[in-house]
This record gives sequence, C-alpha cells and structure tokens, in this order.
Amino acid sequence: MGKHAAGKIQIVSHGPSCFDGVVAAVTVARFYQGFNVIPLFAANQDADQVIEELRIAGPGDEIWITDLSWNQRATAEHLRRLGEAGARVFWIDHHRSALRRLGSPEFDVPFSGKLLTEEFSASRLAYNFLTERNDLPDIEHRRAALRTFFAVIDMADDHDRWVHRIPESPDWALAVQTLGSIESYRELLQLNEPKMTPALTQALESGRRAMRQSMDLADSTARERALGDGLKLVTACCFGYSSEVAAHIYSNRVNTIVALLDMRSGGVSLRRSADCTADLSKIASALGGGGHAAASGFVIEKAKSALAAELSEVVGESILRALSPGTR
Repeated sequence: MGKHAAGKIQIVSHGPSCFDGVVAAVTVARFYQGFNVIPLFAANQDADQVIEELRIAGPGDEIWITDLSWNQRATAEHLRRLGEAGARVFWIDHHRSALRRLGSPEFDVPFSGKLLTEEFSASRLAYNFLTERNDLPDIEHRRAALRTFFAVIDMADDHDRWVHRIPESPDWALAVQTLGSIESYRELLQLNEPKMTPALTQALESGRRAMRQSMDLADSTARERALGDGLKLVTACCFGYSSEVAAHIYSNRVNTIVALLDMRSGGVSLRRSADCTADLSKIASALGGGGHAAASGFVIEKAKSALAAELSEVVGESILRALSPGTR
C-alpha cells in the first residue's frame, strides 16, 4: 500500500449485540487511535440503510464494513460514489452467505482493501489485515496496540466460530450481548489487558439471569416437527441469547434445526445440532437473511403476525368464557 493519511474513520459492524462484530470494530478503532473514529452497528436487515446513510467529510476518509454484508445494488452504487469522492472503502467478512454472492452486482465496489474468508471470524481477519498495513505514521505503535488486544480478539474468534477452546469466551460474549454494542465498544476500547471492566462484569451477571429466563421461555413454547429424511425442526420463542438457548434446546436431540423467534429483536435465528449437516446459510439467504452454515438468521414478518393471531385466538376464547353468564 502507498502512503496515506486517513481522515474520518467510519466503521459499520454487525450488531446490535454481536461479540465478534463489536470486537472487529474495536480492532479497527484501536489501530486508528488518534483519529476521528465513528462506530455504527447494524443488524443484517438494517445494513443497506445504515451504509446508504454514510457521508464523508472529504478525501482521506475511510469506511470500514466488518462482519457484515448488504443486499441492494443501490448500496454498491452509494459506496462507489463515496469512493469517487475520495473515500477509501474496506470490507472484512467471514459469513458464508456473503462469500457465496461475491460476484453479484451488489458487491461491485472499488474497494481499497478487503479480506473475505471463513478461515477466521471478522475480528481476527481485521487484526490480520491491519497488522499488514504500512501506510500510516508510527505503524509499529499501532500494531502494538492491536497485539495488546489480541487475547480479546482470540476469544471473539473462538466463540463466533463455535470452537470453544478458550473457557472464558462464552462469558465475554454473554457480557457483550447483554451490555449492547455501543456500550461494549466503549468498554473494550479502554482495555489494556483481557480483564472485564466493572460494567462488563455486571452485564455478565445480569446476562446469566436473563439467559435463564430466555431458556425458560423457549422450553415453554418449543414445538417439534419432522422435515423428512430424519431431519427435525424445533421452533420456539426466546428473549435474546439465541445461540445459548438453541444449544440448550438441541443438547439432547439429533439431526435437528432450531428456529428461534427473538421477541426482543423480532428476528429468527437458526442453529443446528452438532450432527446436523443442513446449510443454514442457504436457508437464511433464501429468506432475505444470511450467516454461516451452522448459525444464521433472517426476519419474517409472518412469524410475528402468526403469534399475534394465535394470541388473539387463545386470549379471545378465554375472555369469552370469562364473560359468559355461567362464569359470573
């Protein structure tokens, strides 16, 4: 890369409470310490809108899109216009649903740099990419800032790819999920060692309680049906913590897809048991979402309206019985 002086740095990363998405954003921000860094977090279904709202102050600005992709050609056109105005656009992602569409028109953007592979999570890919940069002043100092943060990056990679070789990674993911993207970003940005801040520790304890409640909700609403060829589907409602809740549901099942309607976000999360080979990213992509082979998500309005219709039926019948003369 040639020498380049960056201006404003805008980071659009996966949210609203994704451990890997937050750590990827913090990784970029730590590298660019001293610059005007603006983090933004978007769910998959909001990515196009958030990216299309980006504006630059002038040549030298950089835009980083991490752990996230988009769906519309208009988004690519907007990114092209920003590039023509002097912005440098970078893209780091590892989701199979995005990699499968790399040749699509919506990704026809003159990127200044990109790293797209399933080998690591987005935060680890961002680390690998940035440590190879050589076009900023005091580059060794910037690389050192990333090395002091690598233990957290390693935990995000461990948890997001469901490797689980690091015992602490689920707790960090739970703390970030509970605290939320922006607050977690601020907490992680100030770390000098892989030790939770008081805010993250408090979020972890709160998250443990909330996760248990979400599991109880899922247990009470779970329904199982056969999909054919031995494959089963379990649907349930949850209130956040979809990965942990899904693991709880499929722990005693085989060849099972778990579909969770998150009452907090309105999205549907797909997970699969360890022995299941169904590519969930294909299912999610067909429904307007995306993700990985073993963990994906999408939004389907009919799911929420179906719940409302059933609630109306059940509650309505109960109220009618309560109002009937025989019950007064």
